Amino acid sequence: MKKFLLVPVLAAALAACDTAQWIKTAQEILPVVLPMVTNLVTAAGLLQGKTVSATDLDTITRTANEVSNDLNLAGQLVSQYQSSPNPTTIGKINVVLGEVQSNLSGLLPALRISDSATTQKISAVVMLINSEVSSIQQLLPIVSGGKATARPGAGAVPLSADKLKEKFNAIVNQPTNNPAVNQAFAVVSLR
Repeated sequence: MKKFLLVPVLAAALAACDTAQWIKTAQEILPVVLPMVTNLVTAAGLLQGKTVSATDLDTITRTANEVSNDLNLAGQLVSQYQSSPNPTTIGKINVVLGEVQSNLSGLLPALRISDSATTQKISAVVMLINSEVSSIQQLLPIVSGGKATARPGAGAVPLSADKLKEKFNAIVNQPTNNPAVNQAFAVVSLR
């Protein structure tokens, strides 16, 4: 008889662990992703007039501002959920992270950069950010019938904050055949 009581208690405990884990992961990763977005604008700004036009810089800046605002909102919503778990908040987080991905996915086709080194750097940074946001989104609990339940077998696991910084730094410090691009991106390494 006691075994039957243990199963619901164990299931609730595991769900709480999963909830605590995705909250912890989001709170560690989002503050690393934000400077990556800002640093992309910095590097593009340093390349304005060289390999990045004023129009492309404006597009990158506008997109980065939208993404930064959405990431800040996602962080606020994660904190809100942590202090007051509400399935509606998970839905809001999911929508906001989806907007981040949509904005990032629309950035590359909107750019008219002809220099391949610049395009490769921007693409690699955007893909890294998008991948990490997608990984966080895949950790979110499933909301069904007004209740949040842990997502079984979540997809890609986000990188740790240190690994994410390491990967970003590897991208921005990878030498290209364009010295101006190397110089601009070397300035934006994360510490």
